[in-house]
Amino acid sequence: MARIPEFAVELFELLALVVGSGVASVIGVSLERVGVAGLAGGDLAVGLWALVMGLVALYVGVVGLGYEQVLPRLRALVVDA
Repeated sequence: MARIPEFAVELFELLALVVGSGVASVIGVSLERVGVAGLAGGDLAVGLWALVMGLVALYVGVVGLGYEQVLPRLRALVVDA
């Protein structure tokens, strides 16, 4: 069985985290838009729910994955290179 170089595994993990961060952020922005449209349309329950869920998704995408996972791994890869 062929062994995969450690650098390739780290790069794949970094790519997966970047994609996950982007997807969570896009979902967050979309939910925020739905929330604003719901509030503007007079549907308070859906609007507030979408705004809160949008904030959670944005937090996960930007802070949880981007700032706390991607940046440290990227810095480690750059320093090691």
